Amino acid sequence: LLSLLMVACSQARYQCPHGKPAKTSEASWLENENLMSQQDDRTPKTPDRHIVNLDLPPNERWSDIGKIYANRSDLIVQYFEDMLPSAAVVAIDKIAKHLVGYKGFGDFGDEMKGYAEALDLDLGYVVAANLVYQLESIGVNCSNWNNTGPTGQCGDDDVDEVFWFESDHYLRSLEDEVKTGYCTSVVAEEAGDGILHGRNLDWNLEEELREFIITVDFQRGGSTLYTGSTIVSFVGILNAMKSGDDGFSFSMDARCQGGKLWSNLLEALAFGAMTPCQHSRYVMETATNYDEAVHLFETGHLIDDGYFIVGGASPGQGAVVTRARNRDVDTWPIDSSDDRGWYRLETNYDHDQPVPTADDRRTPGYANMEAIGKEALNEENLLEDVMKQWPTFNPHTDLTCIMSAKYDIYDCSIWLDAA
Repeated sequence: LLSLLMVACSQARYQCPHGKPAKTSEASWLENENLMSQQDDRTPKTPDRHIVNLDLPPNERWSDIGKIYANRSDLIVQYFEDMLPSAAVVAIDKIAKHLVGYKGFGDFGDEMKGYAEALDLDLGYVVAANLVYQLESIGVNCSNWNNTGPTGQCGDDDVDEVFWFESDHYLRSLEDEVKTGYCTSVVAEEAGDGILHGRNLDWNLEEELREFIITVDFQRGGSTLYTGSTIVSFVGILNAMKSGDDGFSFSMDARCQGGKLWSNLLEALAFGAMTPCQHSRYVMETATNYDEAVHLFETGHLIDDGYFIVGGASPGQGAVVTRARNRDVDTWPIDSSDDRGWYRLETNYDHDQPVPTADDRRTPGYANMEAIGKEALNEENLLEDVMKQWPTFNPHTDLTCIMSAKYDIYDCSIWLDAA
């Protein structure tokens, strides 16, 4: 397996040191009026909703969903052939088949095996789909590491190498006007002492693949334990909510440009680290209240850095957990003693550090929250006046969700392009 990984990475064209400052001299896409106008014509679609029965053996849990999408599963193969260079596509099936049994996956490995069979896909592609956050690091080079997306701010960790291959996805990204990061999340108190949680997923998927984003009710004993968003073939979750007085919600935003394929996968093999999305499932299925959820997000080995944005069901229960792979960097809670402390908004940069001017979604996000205020905040204006406002909402936004454990709200929309 190690030799296969070395072959895949030997084609690296550039290597970038980790932890450079988040700054840029590039012109910002944020002022592009043409891009702003494009948002007006995008249309929302409610994701298809399915059930995963956690009482079933792991290899049977995703079978019903896989069979529904099996006639379109070639789109998953097409995605990887587009995203990865040809040499990596040849190697990925062999590499991924070996990875499926490593200890960090646990039951998720058997879930992937059953999912692959139901989708009628080679197991390697399903495992690769569950490592997509790591594999997409192949599209990073020294230029966009410094200038776009989640950059720098991780100099406290060991130096890593970022590998770039010349894939079709990468070549198109060079011509893309939007130089955005990956996501905005906000948790906020409202006047009724509840917590509202908004999330935009800015993945920039092709429209056909956006249709693969689904809502799943994860059930035990015939009752829903929690509801989450995921993508067909993916056993992790992108955001989720467990309702009730002890309930909580979470979303995840990328930190430090996402995955670093070589060092992170080696660390996974050595320590049994989970992907952030798989770790999130572990938290949703283990924690019984908000405090336990925050603690679990703060702990555990992860393959990648990330931000976990967590909301509870009571006043004060909201926080942004900033994670390095092996430790909690910072937990930033809602704080009533702070004038702006009734909410916490996270894009893809550490909250106590400046953001690059080319990707400052933080400042307008703060302004939109302040314009509403705690007393007036509700589900509708969080969606319309924050999550759907430029540049929080942009051409790369694929999914928007509004969640609340107290009010049992889980409303999500996939964004389709103008006809």
